Amino acid sequence: MTALFALPDHEVVGALLPGIEDRHLDRAEALRAIQDNPGVVPVAIDPYGKGRILWADLGDYPLREWQFIYTIKHLAEADAIGMTFTSDFDILDDDAIGSDGIYPTGFIFHVSRCGSTLVAKAVARSEHNIVINQGGPLQRGFWSQLTDDWRHDLEATPENLARFRRLVLAMCRKRRDDQTTSFVKFISWNVLCLDFISKAFPNVPSVFLYRDPVEVIASVMKETTAALVSKGGRQAAFLVGDRAANTATMTDIEYLARCYANYFKTALSAVHHGIHLVNYTDITPSTFPAILGRGLAAEIPEDEMSIMLEQFRFHSKDDEDATEFQPDVDRKIASISEDDTRMINKLCEKLLRELDESSGNLFVSAYGRA
Repeated sequence: MTALFALPDHEVVGALLPGIEDRHLDRAEALRAIQDNPGVVPVAIDPYGKGRILWADLGDYPLREWQFIYTIKHLAEADAIGMTFTSDFDILDDDAIGSDGIYPTGFIFHVSRCGSTLVAKAVARSEHNIVINQGGPLQRGFWSQLTDDWRHDLEATPENLARFRRLVLAMCRKRRDDQTTSFVKFISWNVLCLDFISKAFPNVPSVFLYRDPVEVIASVMKETTAALVSKGGRQAAFLVGDRAANTATMTDIEYLARCYANYFKTALSAVHHGIHLVNYTDITPSTFPAILGRGLAAEIPEDEMSIMLEQFRFHSKDDEDATEFQPDVDRKIASISEDDTRMINKLCEKLLRELDESSGNLFVSAYGRA
């Protein structure tokens, strides 16, 4: 059975919230519903047709689960979600959308299975922070609408940038009195949209977390990843930077390696715009304050930092904090054949070294440079 996080978000939300797609509100009705209910946020976007946006009232529930979709699942199972409805995509053309959102403090980009969930969940432990952890609306649906399902390039037009800003701010609505700050952790392939995102939010600091792709792919192959669902299609051409037909003939491991090489190139090209790079091996309790402070320009009081650091004790995908973290990197690497390891390294090893030695790396001195 495919993991929930790898399935199309609008389909998962539709299954978790039966009837959500049966109540479609016109623009005026939807705006009233949103303005009258501060807990109403976008939870998914249908990538097809007119790109209907799915909305749900999450009340004042803090977003603490390891992915946004699991918050929806938790609340749905507890029958704790209020009104649900859909609206047309063009509601994002209205300035009222996101007008009460908390402007983001920082963006987290990543390659996948590289500590990004740990970082996001640690930040989310503070009651003052809203953390959008791979929010469904920011995955395929929004980008599909802007590119006609990847039939043309993503264009940073004023209209598209404004739509993106409104969507992010609508997800970051202040739903509790103690919420003062927001952060967004994107799905891994969203790093390819980094230039667009930076133009929409030019003053928001960002970090790119990465890891040895052999380890990443070994972890992914034990479960799955949303990128694999796109293999062979138009989106895959965007992810890899190659023709869609070519991706269909690749093995899953080669396809993922080419995706990650493309992510690495994009992150490296963004260093001159100020993105900060962090290797998975440098994500520790002792370095975490620097990741937030120097990487995301976030000023965290000492008492809040102590609360956040508690997350390092637990497995990031255990929302009950019942499982202590146990590294398993050696077992993961052993699952990748020597031939595949050589292929991955041929595609990614040089780029990995460049990330480690880049002037944009927060801990560049650890790799032999001052």
